[in-house]
Amino acid sequence: MTRIRKVNFDNSHENSVRSLLDIATVMMIMRSLPKMTAKAMLLFVCCLQQLNASPAIEAGDAALRHDIQLLADRGILTGPVTTWPLSWGPVLADLRLYEPTGNESKGVLDSIARLKVRADWETAVNRLTWSARASVAENPIGIRGYQNTPREPGEIGAGVSWTGERLSVTLKGQLVDSTDDDANGRVDGSFLGIAVGNWVISANTLDRWWGPGMDGGLILSNNARPIPGLSLDRNFTPAFELPLLHWLGPWDLNMLFGKMESSREIPNTQFFGLRLNFRPLPSLEVGFSRTAQWCGDGRPCDAGTFFDLLVGKDNLGDGGIDRANEPGNQLAGVDLRWAPLIAGRRVAFYGQFIGEDEAGGLPSRFIGQIGIETGGYSEHLGSWRWFGEFAGTSCRFYESDAIFNCGYNHGIYRTGYRYRGRSIGHGADNDAELYSTGLQLISANDTHWGVLIRSGDLNRGGSPDISHTLTPTPLDIVSIDFSYGRLFKFGTVEIGVGYQELAEHPGGDVSDSRFYMQWRSGY
Repeated sequence: MTRIRKVNFDNSHENSVRSLLDIATVMMIMRSLPKMTAKAMLLFVCCLQQLNASPAIEAGDAALRHDIQLLADRGILTGPVTTWPLSWGPVLADLRLYEPTGNESKGVLDSIARLKVRADWETAVNRLTWSARASVAENPIGIRGYQNTPREPGEIGAGVSWTGERLSVTLKGQLVDSTDDDANGRVDGSFLGIAVGNWVISANTLDRWWGPGMDGGLILSNNARPIPGLSLDRNFTPAFELPLLHWLGPWDLNMLFGKMESSREIPNTQFFGLRLNFRPLPSLEVGFSRTAQWCGDGRPCDAGTFFDLLVGKDNLGDGGIDRANEPGNQLAGVDLRWAPLIAGRRVAFYGQFIGEDEAGGLPSRFIGQIGIETGGYSEHLGSWRWFGEFAGTSCRFYESDAIFNCGYNHGIYRTGYRYRGRSIGHGADNDAELYSTGLQLISANDTHWGVLIRSGDLNRGGSPDISHTLTPTPLDIVSIDFSYGRLFKFGTVEIGVGYQELAEHPGGDVSDSRFYMQWRSGY
């Protein structure tokens, strides 16, 4: 998906110029957003310094994410790695600069080797590459985690990609069976991008994942289908050279303007997303995210409305003010991942806290997620990664009297924070308390195993809540899923089986099983 060339960041003069350009770019983006249309954005990036771009790593490959995170935790990869799609450029630049010390574990060496082979396959320049994918599923999993499992009972697709010096094109098409959104033909995973300066502007339908969560993302995940949109993303992620900002470390900035489906309470709602993340320490990554639903049929779409939204003016309906003038449904918050060395092993603690409302110009009524993860290497099992995670999607989830029917819902945009029948944020949707734990095993020959266990309460405030994408009434859930994948000469085959028990309120217990099999060419 977008080009890759070796870039030398050693020249201090070029670094200073690039830092100034980065600052100017960010300031111009923030100042220009209320007036910026797709055409204006294209004119804007055309004035930036030229630089080759790099292909995007789409969210959804848990084994690939493991390799990237393992090398980031050990300081081999220096850039932020909690915003997906992730650029191949910084990853490859770090791998090329890294000189082995001889003290690396077998797991680290295996991850480096797998990443280099994968990058060579995905970053081919000036030639057409073809891809294909097919899957079948019985009872597709309803709460979709990071792994790219089938959303529908039957899916088949193909694609073609071409990458040049500045331009990258990936065209993908799918035919699916038994869809909830009546869209049997899709173009998910498509990308048309151009690199200008240290920025990539693109029209795309890529899966995204914002934050450190292993089983869910509160503000943007790949649970729902990707929202088609126009993106502006930083390509390479070096730190500012200016002393005032150098402490931020390597940083990334991503911006999205998207359009939602027509079959909503407010058809053709516009979607806006902005994320800044940085690594002030090799063991610490911090992210700030902002999204909003605004505009749409019958709603104000002018620059002033967007400016009110951008600066955080919200809840204009409070205190008797005309609610019709509220700019949109906004979410914003912070996430962090800290991976100190404990007893010779990297142990990561992470969390994400997203405000559903605004108070005094800052996010409030938070939904939240906390987790712990670690990994290692076994001679018999290969690389492994374990995590434990909790997500609470009721507003003020940390209080005994949490606010129900608040998270992912809105008084004007009544379809809520959802797209084509699924939550844009966490797959458990609103008012959930969900505990999950998972284990991954990845061998040197690209064979991977996975197990995921979940337990919790869904839609605790259902009364009923017909907008909830999983259940209109409260539901207890216990589930276990196993997955197995292996790379063959003819592509990658993945098989998954699962079982869950549901306890309804009121009502009886229900249990069911699920199964899927999918194949894709290449990795």
